[in-house]
Amino acid sequence: MTLIQGVSESPKTKTDAAYVALRRAIVTGEIGPNEPLDENALLQRYDLGRTPLREALKRLTREQFATWPPHSTPFVRGVAGDELTNLYQTRIILEEPASRIAAASITDAQLDELDEISVQIEELIAGAEIYQAVESAHALHLAIARSSGNRFLAEAVSNLNCGSLRLWYTAHERLHDQTKTPRHSHLIDALRSRDPERAAGETRKHIMRSYQRQLALQAQHSIAPLAATSILPPGTLK
Repeated sequence: MTLIQGVSESPKTKTDAAYVALRRAIVTGEIGPNEPLDENALLQRYDLGRTPLREALKRLTREQFATWPPHSTPFVRGVAGDELTNLYQTRIILEEPASRIAAASITDAQLDELDEISVQIEELIAGAEIYQAVESAHALHLAIARSSGNRFLAEAVSNLNCGSLRLWYTAHERLHDQTKTPRHSHLIDALRSRDPERAAGETRKHIMRSYQRQLALQAQHSIAPLAATSILPPGTLK
């Protein structure tokens, strides 16, 4: 069973059910970027209760899926073309050190968990269950960050990658990645080596590959691509 931020896709409470339904709708584009999250419309569209809906919207706002201006209707957060570079640069800034720290302290049990999630991702992609696959990818990156033992870093990685989920979903849906190589095995192998610099380097390359996929997606839709190397923070080795 795929877990979403600690909530299963078979939620036990009405608030969890509202949260899972809206999160999925946002990631898959059923509710598009910058679309208002009007309470009355959502109540009818998803057959939700008003209190669970409001609690779900608060959580989605905390996790960067939505923006809720004061005294106004919340709306789905989008990533503009000129923000893509900053998003991926921030992933490098957060996830490289998380992997570096994790490599020095990760346990065998934590590595086993990463292996299980990695296998799950490949099975979901093979079964064309793309939404569940990207949620599992989010869980894997969060598990790596948690292995650092720094909860603040893990929370930052989680929230930033919540903003990336729709991008990951769209890339998988439109680019139809059929690679036979498991997508995260290189990260797990680097962590298993307990070599912090190798883990950091593999993380950087993984994020760069994801960025290249976004550039390919932009080019496919006639959007002027950005310079791929510009996502590297100053002083970072390429």
